[in-house]
Amino acid sequence: MQEDKTFLRNGLKSFQENLIQRLGPDEGRALDVLGVDFFFLVDELSSTLHENHPQDAPLLDLSDSEFPWELQVFTNQFLRECAQTSRQLTFFCHGLRNKLEEEEFQLEFWKILDEAYQHHFFVADSKKNYLV
Repeated sequence: MQEDKTFLRNGLKSFQENLIQRLGPDEGRALDVLGVDFFFLVDELSSTLHENHPQDAPLLDLSDSEFPWELQVFTNQFLRECAQTSRQLTFFCHGLRNKLEEEEFQLEFWKILDEAYQHHFFVADSKKNYLV
């Protein structure tokens, strides 16, 4: 990947930086095969989720430093599930990144992503009615 892997939005580490820190430099960089669009989407979408749900970390019993990582992991899983196969992931992410520039598509996409977020973090995790 030729792009700078430092993700400066909100001062958060990029998903790839976090992977390199957790997996080691060789394994982390081997994931470059996932493509620039994949890492861009994970970083952008997880950061926007973080901005949209700033008060959720305590509800999930996560620290302020753990929450962004968990959002990146969730976004990674979401994109992989959307692509259906690992062979389609790069192509899917490239197309999604382009489609997200269309306002109508973006609105519909965020409805789907927000619903998946709610289900992943709240509905599936508990029946405690965290959500208002």
